[in-house]
Parts: sequence; C-alpha cells; structure tokens
Amino acid sequence: MIIFYKNYKRTDRTFISIQSVKHMFPDIDVRCLFLYDTDSSEYDLDIEKFKSIGVTCYLDKKTYNFKKLSAAGSSLNGYYFTEGINKIYNIVKNYDTKVLILDEDSYFTNGNTINFLLSNQFDLGWAYWKCPPNPVRYPTRDIGINGSILAINPKNLSKYFPIPEVQEYIEHLLGFELYDKCINDGLSVIKIPTRLYDDYCGDGTHTNDIEEMKLELVKNKINFKEL
Repeated sequence: MIIFYKNYKRTDRTFISIQSVKHMFPDIDVRCLFLYDTDSSEYDLDIEKFKSIGVTCYLDKKTYNFKKLSAAGSSLNGYYFTEGINKIYNIVKNYDTKVLILDEDSYFTNGNTINFLLSNQFDLGWAYWKCPPNPVRYPTRDIGINGSILAINPKNLSKYFPIPEVQEYIEHLLGFELYDKCINDGLSVIKIPTRLYDDYCGDGTHTNDIEEMKLELVKNKINFKEL
C-alpha cells in the first residue's frame, strides 16, 4: 500500500504525521504532494528533510486559492479537497494497488487504521463525517464522506476520476461522485472503523493543533523530529 499525503502550507504538521506512520510501518511506501502558490522553491528549505526520512516527494502548482488557508466548514472545501485528491490520483492512476490519501493533520498512534486497510481488500475505503446542512448543488444525504482520509485502488476507479472540482461540501461531493457510484456499480466498498466523525478510536486525534499532535505522539512513545 502507498501512503500519499497532500501538503499545502502545513508542512510542519505533515512532517510529524508522516513520522508517525514511519514509526509503526518503517518499510511502507510514503509519498507527499507539495502544493505551491507560485514556485516550487517555496519548499526548498524543507523538502530535503522529507526525503531524508524516505518520503518520495512531488511538487505541483495549487489551482485554487480563495485567500483562505482553511476551508473548514465551508463549501469551498469542495475545491480544496478534490484538487489534492485528483492531483494524487493522476500520479497513481495506473497503479493496481491500494493507495491511502491523507490530509496534512492525519497522524496515527496505534496503527489500527493502516493495519485494517492492509488486511482488507477494497476498491474504495471511506470514513464517516457528518454532512453539513444545505448543500450547494447536491441533495441532502445521511452518509457523509471524510475528505481527509480516502483509500482507493486507482486502476479500478478510473471511470470516476477526475472528481468534479466545484463549490460543495466535500462530504456531499465525495458521497455522490465516488461512494454512491462505487456502490451502484457493485465495487468493493469498506468503511474505515477507526475514523468515526471526530472519534479516531485511539489512533490519533481529530485536530489541526501541532502541539496536541506532539503531546499525543510523546504519550504513545512515538519518536519524531521537528522541522
């Protein structure tokens, strides 16, 4: 399985998140897509440190910037999340293997999430997130898809990509454009049991606070370096 992070201006958190994976799965293939605003040199000070811990690095220009670093709770996250997912998909689209796509703050403390995905076969692995009310372009739905963690077999999902990059809450967007289509086509779809909305079941926490991340890693005896 490939673990593929997306990073946009949260480089310190991404670096720590990756080290949590490497601590428990030292031989796993970890990659990272760095999105820059104007020039790839924006990451010159940091990218060699990622390479030094065995990360394969990719750089690409960011497409969307609405003058907000975070689209949390906003329908703009339909642009931000899908951009990263689609760019990573384009890199791995010919791979007939599992790929776990993660956001910057996705760190792990006991390995249960990754072990679950390693132990089960799937075309799509998804995690639950509550759907915000009043979607922009899709009907309201009960099953929302967490945009920060998505497991795919790229070769088997080619007909669904690229996912539309539109203004919409990502929970609705991924639900209608990926989850529902996979279900309707009879593909293998599994629910990740250790990501239940903001309950991470002891395998990391739902946070974007680097200090909380560091405290949790120390508590779980996971060594890490800071940038």
